[in-house]
Amino acid sequence: MKRFILIAALCLPVAGLATTFDGTDEEVLDIVEIRVAEKDMAKCEQTLRTLRQKPVVTDSGFQLPNFMRNDDLPISVCVVDA
Repeated sequence: MKRFILIAALCLPVAGLATTFDGTDEEVLDIVEIRVAEKDMAKCEQTLRTLRQKPVVTDSGFQLPNFMRNDDLPISVCVVDA
């Protein structure tokens, strides 16, 4: 029982710290707007669809696991340049 209390006492500050950092970026999404002419809008959207189907890799070429793919990545959208 003493061992359980000791482990719980050591883990509690770490759990509190994790919840502190988890709530700092609530719903902050990075959106990258790609401005294109109206005639190039369909090509831009097709290119983005193609890129979304490709695996996400790091700079060193390591493929990210499925659970990490969409968490912190910015969203790209095509926008008509006015």
